[in-house]
Amino acid sequence: MSNRHKEIKIRVNEAEYEQLLQRKTKARLAEWVRETCLNQKPAKRVSTVDPLLLYEVNKIGVNLNQITKKIQHSKNNIEWLIEIIHIERQLASLLENDC
Repeated sequence: MSNRHKEIKIRVNEAEYEQLLQRKTKARLAEWVRETCLNQKPAKRVSTVDPLLLYEVNKIGVNLNQITKKIQHSKNNIEWLIEIIHIERQLASLLENDC
């Protein structure tokens, strides 16, 4: 049985509640709040991205950078350059959202 007998109530809106649920690293929100706010131990961010997927996406980005550099030196391939830049931005956005 826990020696915790004090209760703290806070009010949050639906969006704030969802943010707390998404950020928590423990099964129970109360446990996560205690550890986070009281610094009982460092909170570890657990990645939900498959490391192999991240590695493969990074390789695609590297290849796109190499292709882009080669195309930049060619004057007749502006359409390809625009398309590659668009793809590169989409990949960067994916990585930002998943990491």
